[in-house]
Amino acid sequence: MACKACERISEIVSGVNPYFIAELDEAYAVIADDQPYEGWTILLLKDHCEHLAELPIERQLRLFNDVAHVAAALRAEFEPVRINYECLGNLMHHIHWHVIPRYADDPDPLRPIWLRPEEELQVGVGPSRLETLVERMRKALDTV
Repeated sequence: MACKACERISEIVSGVNPYFIAELDEAYAVIADDQPYEGWTILLLKDHCEHLAELPIERQLRLFNDVAHVAAALRAEFEPVRINYECLGNLMHHIHWHVIPRYADDPDPLRPIWLRPEEELQVGVGPSRLETLVERMRKALDTV
C-alpha cells in the first residue's frame, strides 16, 4: 500500500503541493486539508519511518524542535487559547505531528478534536483561503 505522506512529500519536492508551508530540519510543514481550527498544521517527517521510537534521539529532538517552531508561529499569527500536539499514527503509518490551535469559540474545548463529529472536521479549505493560510504561516515562521 502506498504511503499518503510519502506521496505528499513527493508533490512537495516536485513543487506541486499547494498545502506546503516550509521545509524544516526534519519535517515538511503543510496546512491540514481541512481547517475547522484555523491554522491547523501538520508536520511530515521527511523520510518514511512509522514509529517515533525508531528514530535516533537526535532526530527526535530536531523533529520536536520543528513542532515547537510551528507552534510558536501559530501562537504569534493566530493567537489561539491553546495548542494541541498529536503524533498518533493510527491512520497514516508515517511519523507526522498535528499542531492544532484551539480557540475561545471551540465547541468542546476539554476534549480532543478527534471526538468531534466527522462533518465538523471535514470542511476543506478553498484555494484563496489556503493561499492566505500558507502565506501567513510562512511569514510567521520567518519571524519567530
